[in-house]
Amino acid sequence: MLKKSIPFVFVAAGLGIGMISLLLAFHREVAAAVLFVAIAALLDLFGGYFAEKLKLSGGFAKELRSLSELISFGAAPAIIIYVVALRELPVYGTLLTALFMVCGALRLARFNVITCHNRCHIGLPITGAGCLLSAFALWNPPAHLIAVTVLVIVGLSFLMISKIKIPAFRPSKAVYDTKNV
Repeated sequence: MLKKSIPFVFVAAGLGIGMISLLLAFHREVAAAVLFVAIAALLDLFGGYFAEKLKLSGGFAKELRSLSELISFGAAPAIIIYVVALRELPVYGTLLTALFMVCGALRLARFNVITCHNRCHIGLPITGAGCLLSAFALWNPPAHLIAVTVLVIVGLSFLMISKIKIPAFRPSKAVYDTKNV
């Protein structure tokens, strides 16, 4: 029984860390918020590893992990970049924040209905996109370079929903069925 709980502990911890990152972002503690996104990524990696090794990758686990990832790598990075750079663009900043979240949710929904083949992902995983956007926010782009920030957000959003094959860092035993994508 305890063995079956290991992946869920990592997922729950990642979700909690993602929420803490959001709260830190609201208080403009950007460096700490980004650090917590990185910690959530490590928890996500280990949780997935243990779920695969213990053969506990059922439908419930996949859905729970997706919800955790949407908070930790969708909401938290989107709010971090909003606080750092997009709040100067009230309407467009809000739309760009929503774009990143929506594309992340679409990416996770697609992942839940298709799986990986030949060590690749279809589209950039939200974990990678969220970590990249968070790291970009650390740069604290100057206001006169807001176009660069917009391009980064739009680019990462596009990559998440694209059908571009991106190599996976760890092998997966599952197989993609891209007919329904």
